[in-house]
Formats: sequence, structure tokens, C-alpha cells
Amino acid sequence: MSKLIDHIKTYVSLTGEAEKEIKDLILYEELKKGHELLQEGKTCDRVYFLAKGTLRGYYYFKGKDITHWIYAEDSMVTSWHSFIRQEPAEDYLEVSEVSFLESLTHTQLNFLYKKHPTLERFGRLVIEDQIAQIDQFYKGFYFLSAKEKYQLLIAVFPSIVQRANLGHIASMLGISQETLSRIRGK
Repeated sequence: MSKLIDHIKTYVSLTGEAEKEIKDLILYEELKKGHELLQEGKTCDRVYFLAKGTLRGYYYFKGKDITHWIYAEDSMVTSWHSFIRQEPAEDYLEVSEVSFLESLTHTQLNFLYKKHPTLERFGRLVIEDQIAQIDQFYKGFYFLSAKEKYQLLIAVFPSIVQRANLGHIASMLGISQETLSRIRGK
């Protein structure tokens, strides 16, 4: 059974025909830690469902690797700007641990949207959830202390702090790894 289809069903009902078409189109992959799903300058043509594992989105700023988001299991993952607009990405997507992904291309997803309007509703609801999570996480984020940022991360995404690389978490929070270690030690 596809975990992506199960995920879709938490948002909308699927007909047997829609479910079969989705199953026929899904690309199933097991990827090793360090695999790059996307590189800067390439257009992101896939939206992924992270069935198991963790991924991170990052970019380079003044030669420094900056993690902007860490994705946990049961997440829809893509470089949203690149995927939606079909423009070159400004970031990278990297597998952080052995991960199982299910994905559809931009063309496949739009085909499914046209043929099965309930899937358009699913797409809208997923985007709304993504925006709400980002809004909740980053609202006031820049005014918080390092400890408050870490507490916010634990409150919003508790599984990430147990699974993601400490350096990536520190980068995402905009703090040093040493500061994060001190906070976690208390």
C-alpha cells in the first residue's frame, strides 16, 4: 500500500479509479544518506512524500551551508518555489538518513488535478498546511532567544530534534552548534 495514498486520504476521498492512477504513476525510491534530490540551478520537477526518514532543504550563503528546513516522515517535500513555478531552484534537497520516498512529477500531478478535481482540493489543503506550519514556526522567530527558538522547534516539530543532525538543527535555528549543545545540556 502506498503511504502517499494513505496521506491523500487524510485530506480527501479518492475514487478507485483515482487511486489506481496515482499508484500507477508513483515513483518509489529508497535513498541513502547524503543523496541530493535537487541542486541549486536545477528545476525541481518532483513533489515527494517522505514515507520514512528525514530530508533537509539548504542553500549556500557567502560560502556557508545554511539549513532552512528539516522535513520529517509523513511530509510533502519539494522546493516549493521551483516546483510550482517550474523555475530553477535556489536551494538543495538532501537525504539526511536512509529514506523511502514516493513521488510524482509536475506533469503527472497536473494531469491528476485535471482528471480528478478532488486532488486539486488535496493540493490546496497541503499548501495551506505548509504555509500554516511555516507561519507558526517563523512568526516572531527572529525576536526569540536561542533557547526560545529551540523550545519552539520542540513544540512544533518534536520528532526533528531526535532525528536530525545537530549542525543542521543549529543552522536552521540560526545559532551555533556550541550554543545548541549548551541549551540541550540544560
